[in-house]
Amino acid sequence: MVALTNVITLAIDRAREAADGHYTHHLVRTGPLQQTVIALREGVRFQEHDSQVPGTLYILRGAIRVDAAEPFVLQSGTLHEMPPHRRSFEAIQDTVMLLTAVPGPASVEGEDIVYVLPPA
Repeated sequence: MVALTNVITLAIDRAREAADGHYTHHLVRTGPLQQTVIALREGVRFQEHDSQVPGTLYILRGAIRVDAAEPFVLQSGTLHEMPPHRRSFEAIQDTVMLLTAVPGPASVEGEDIVYVLPPA
């Protein structure tokens, strides 16, 4: 079991301390399921990228602007399916997100592993 309140606090604190303004940590990796916490300081931008892996992005705290064919904003409490389109995004507030992805079996090696953030 993971207390998301603690995860959010720790992740944004680490992002604020990081020189590049972001913090990423695998929270769960079980079989093909991967859940990753991503924290960004306000103003931090992820460069343009695309992914063919099915996934969702849940904004736990804050907000991001997604620059895609049709730009949009995701705010706290929003769950968004990540389609396989090219995009970049920028934190318009200090933000913590939960990325859930399910890569194909060829992308996952080894036994089932569960990662939990260390205590603050």
